Amino acid sequence: MKKRLIIIQLVFISFIAACSTQVKEPQPLVHSATLTPTVGPTETPAPTPTITPTPTPEYTATPDWLPIFDQFIADVKNGEADQVVGIWVDNVLALRVVYQPATNPGYVSTEDEVATYFLYPWNKAGNHGLLAHNYLAGRYFFNLSVGDVISLVWGDGNYEDFEITRIKDFQALQPDNPYSNFVDLDTGEQLTVNNVFLEVYMGDYHTTLQTCIAQGSETEWGRQFVLAPPLY
Repeated sequence: MKKRLIIIQLVFISFIAACSTQVKEPQPLVHSATLTPTVGPTETPAPTPTITPTPTPEYTATPDWLPIFDQFIADVKNGEADQVVGIWVDNVLALRVVYQPATNPGYVSTEDEVATYFLYPWNKAGNHGLLAHNYLAGRYFFNLSVGDVISLVWGDGNYEDFEITRIKDFQALQPDNPYSNFVDLDTGEQLTVNNVFLEVYMGDYHTTLQTCIAQGSETEWGRQFVLAPPLY
């Protein structure tokens, strides 16, 4: 039990750290935040949610520097066959992937054009999670659509395709509270942070991309998840 509690606490740290305030100047948009299962104190009932209309994401023009896919693979591969080193969506994004340090579950890269591999979903369910700050590479996630194909590139140059089937947006009812409940903006259903995590990261083999949704001055207003099972 003690070991399990320590693991949960480490994952809880990742949820907090990824939503911490940006120090660099100027960065008006939002950080991404990792949603992770937590065991916290008994929650007090949340007030009946007032669902705010989904904010219109700020779409980013497709980068004019996107390399051809073969060149992208050559640029990112490192010889490690069991390591994801790149993520590609044709005409949308081409991002290098870095891994969270094993001792820092809250790490999210602050480099542009880089996504961070979220270790917890892989360790617990064998699923891929990729995180990016909304003011950096996460801005491209808003340009993705159902039906787009995500290619994960492995270190040996092989790649695996996943087709986007769902894009889920959630509003945090208490944006500054890591135990906040969330509202599914498609259904209006209120969910705990654990429920959201299980829905987007657990289950059958798939890839999930995650970033934050900002609204006005509230940088942690909500979360966006792009879910893509393998394309067979």
